[in-house]
Amino acid sequence: MKYLPSSDKLLAVTLAAVGTSAMAVLIAGLAFTVAPLPAHANPATAQKTGEPCAKCHTRPPALTEYGQKYKSSGKK
Repeated sequence: MKYLPSSDKLLAVTLAAVGTSAMAVLIAGLAFTVAPLPAHANPATAQKTGEPCAKCHTRPPALTEYGQKYKSSGKK
């Protein structure tokens, strides 16, 4: 490595650390942005269909067989 005066060397190390930290924050932010969110039971659907939530959900967001069929049919 080329000789750098101590203040320049410190600046170079500091800039490298800041760049690495910024990249880590960017990656973490992207991970939270693109991570899928879990589905939740919608009480309005139960009211609309007249069925209890347990008809489709075992433990939200897990679906029963009926719930999977309802979801795959595209109904909302």
